[in-house]
This record gives sequence, structure tokens and C-alpha cells, in this order.
Amino acid sequence: MNGWPHSKLSRALLAGLVGLAAGAGLAFLEPLRLPWGLALSPAALPLVLYVALCFAAPFFPVWSFFLPIVTRGPRERPAVALTFDDGPDPRVTPALLDLLARYGARAAFFVVGRNAEAHPEVMARIRAAGHEVGNHSLSHDPILMLRSARLLQSEIAACQAILQRQGVTALAFRPPVGITNPRLPPVLERLGLGCVCFSCRPLDFGNRRVAGLAAKVLGSVAPGDVVLLHDVMPGTGVTVEDWLSEIEKILVGLQARGLKPVALSQLIGRPLMVASGAVDGAGAPVARPAAEGA
Repeated sequence: MNGWPHSKLSRALLAGLVGLAAGAGLAFLEPLRLPWGLALSPAALPLVLYVALCFAAPFFPVWSFFLPIVTRGPRERPAVALTFDDGPDPRVTPALLDLLARYGARAAFFVVGRNAEAHPEVMARIRAAGHEVGNHSLSHDPILMLRSARLLQSEIAACQAILQRQGVTALAFRPPVGITNPRLPPVLERLGLGCVCFSCRPLDFGNRRVAGLAAKVLGSVAPGDVVLLHDVMPGTGVTVEDWLSEIEKILVGLQARGLKPVALSQLIGRPLMVASGAVDGAGAPVARPAAEGA
């Protein structure tokens, strides 16, 4: 759908079927004797392993356990994608756009719906500069994946509606904190969205840990990586200029390594958004004039 992978037979389902078959095969073995007079049936071991996988998988998007998740592009190309979450923030994002323009770098912005709605002028600047936009939920609830399927769909659909009013139909969703769950795949399929996360994460905790940010990125980045960053106000004691200096060091360091920051869609070979029209300075769609003779 829209170039993004969807699968009815997830790895979680496959793992569950394998665990069920393994449990059936072990059901005839004698119980394992444990300390304190306890016993454990070998048939329970696959179930225990499966439950452990289900608890761990949401924190490792590269596993694509509950649904297909795009986390990086091909390793053969000397390119990476810079992505910025949680904005737009009028105190930070415009200065970031100026910096990216100076280096000719393209980026993807996974925006929070309420921030996009509050700052349509910044959204208009993002689009005018040729950057891409993705859906990052309405309110960035960090425990969104513990909510009901109904609330999950409401959060994603509301952000989608805000972006569409601003002239953008997002085709990609990035879950808050990169966490997924088994309720997410049908929601994204109904909304026509794919799931994209990241492969290079410097753990800046939403710009609360800016010191050494560039060194963390440059110390681990590799061709094809999708880099996770944030365009929100830095934490206490750190200025926007301090943060911008770290971002500039990343851009300079990527150049030195021969890695070009390209559009996320170009890196992964899948569309990130569809622009439905031009927008004015307030981020509202501008009607296109009818073609002559129409």
C-alpha cells in the first residue's frame, strides 16, 4: 500500500505458531525438576520464550516483530537520512531549516499534530524548503502503545487530518519513542500508512542530552542509516545555539565521511508524503488556478 510493506503474517504470528508446535512436541516429556520441589513442564518453555519476545520486541524496531518496519536504506549507497521528531517548534525549527539550507541537506520531519496545528507557518517553511513530513501522532503520548486500539487510531488519524488541512498527506508513521504493538498494524493499514523508525539513535532523549550529540552520531553512523534527532527546545542549561552547533558538527562530519544527507524517501525507496497543493504563509492550502481551456 502506497509503496510501504504490509503483511498479514507477522513475525509475531509466525513465532506464536512455532511456539505452539514446539510446545505440542515437548508435551510428552517428563517435567523438569526445579528447586524447592517445583516442577516445570517442557511444553511451557516455548510459551515463556514467546511472552518474553513479545515484551522485548516493541523496543527493537529492527526486528519488525509485529509489523514490517523500515529502519534503514541500502548499505551500498554513501547516503543517510536525517530525521527530526516532535516538532515543529518555532524556537528551534526555523533556525534548523536555515542550517540545513546552508549545507544543502534534506531532512524528514515527523511532526506532532498539535504542534503542526499550532505553528502552520513553520510547517509551510518546512515544505517550502523541500523537506518531507511524516505523522508522529497527535499528542506524542509516550505510552500510546499501551492505549486501546480505538485511541491509537484516533491519535494517528487526528494528526493525519491536521496535515491534510495543511496540504500534506503523510504516508509514513513513526510511533512515539519508536515503540510498536500488535494493535498498530491494522490501524496503519486502515489509514494507508507505513511504519518507519531508525537505525542510528544517539539517545538525546528529546534534546535533554545535547552534550556530545555529534560525537555519538558520527561514532556509529553508517551508509544507509536513518538518524533519529529532535527539533525541540534543548534541556535546561543548553541553548539553541549549542544544539545547532552539534547539528552542524554532524553535517560537517557526514561530509568528511562522504555520506550525503538525502531525503528519507530517496534513501529507502518509498514515498513519505503526497503534497496536495501549495500553501500560503500561514500553512493553509492555496487553490491552484484552473488550466486554460479546462
